[in-house]
Amino acid sequence: MSESSDSCVLCNGLGKNQFNETCTYCNGTGEPNNLAEEYLRNHICQCIVWDKKFCPVCKKECHHDTSLSPKQKIEPGYGGLASPKSYREVEATLVM
Repeated sequence: MSESSDSCVLCNGLGKNQFNETCTYCNGTGEPNNLAEEYLRNHICQCIVWDKKFCPVCKKECHHDTSLSPKQKIEPGYGGLASPKSYREVEATLVM
């Protein structure tokens, strides 16, 4: 992230991101730019996109700054609750 960097800090000068798509920060040129450097410096953790352990942007361990850690798995389909049984109990309570 130094200003003397000779390539885009997000694609490492390759012009492609981790999904093999054109880097949106350098437009595929691989040239250094302030936008990429500022994004890397101020980004939120993107570990939820990969393995929930490492951030694919900065390649460091999860660095979420909230208590709502994405490491907690929430199953979809039950209103944010862990099982269909607990969902039915809440649903029954709401009906009464």
